[in-house]
This record gives sequence, structure tokens and C-alpha cells, in this order.
Amino acid sequence: MMTCLMTTTAFAQPRYTMGNEPVTLSATGTDPCSYGEIVELAPETTISVYPGASEELEAIDELAEATPVWVCETSNDEQMVGIIYGAYHDQDCEISSPVAEDTDYFGPCDSGWVMARDVVLLAG
Repeated sequence: MMTCLMTTTAFAQPRYTMGNEPVTLSATGTDPCSYGEIVELAPETTISVYPGASEELEAIDELAEATPVWVCETSNDEQMVGIIYGAYHDQDCEISSPVAEDTDYFGPCDSGWVMARDVVLLAG
């Protein structure tokens, strides 16, 4: 019996795929993110979280008003912000210390992009 093996060249998946854009922690020498929360919304309303800086992408989550978030990045047109948020109010998202180099966030909390108008900064 003869076995034929085929080889293929593997390519790394690009950082940005189909509009997806991870939230980046910037190496600025200070904390990489500012603390904020989702603004007051109409009753029973939520805002959409997207996997990249575009409302044309399919939403990956919904957040209610007063949800605490960490704002880490702003889109080029300043219409959207990259956020990190926990599954519960006091979850440690491990972003309270400066980073040595720009790093995509893949920590214990969720992350994504929301409209900048839907977030109010409280600290940082």
C-alpha cells in the first residue's frame, strides 16, 4: 500500500479579517485605557457591540446603560471606541497597568467596538 502525503504552505491569518479589529492596548507609559460607562438610554434599550470599528458588521453583544467599560482605543474617524468590559461589575480585566508595547487585548474580559456617543468617560 502506498501513502501519498501532500504538503501545503500555511499562512497566518491576518490581524484584521472581514472588518474584525481587536481592541489594542497602547504603550503610552500610562494605563492603556480610561474608565467609563454606557450613557443613559431609553427604557429597555441596549447598544450594540461590534467586532470592529463599523456598524456595518454583525453585532457580537449588547450592553445596557450604566454598564462599566474601559475605553482603550478610538477609531480613525473618532466615531467609535474600542472597549473592554467584564461579565460582571467588578471583574478584573487585567488592564490597570501600562504595557511595554502595543498589544491586542485577548484577556479574561470581553472586548469590541461601540459608538463613541454611547460612552461617557469617568476617569483616566
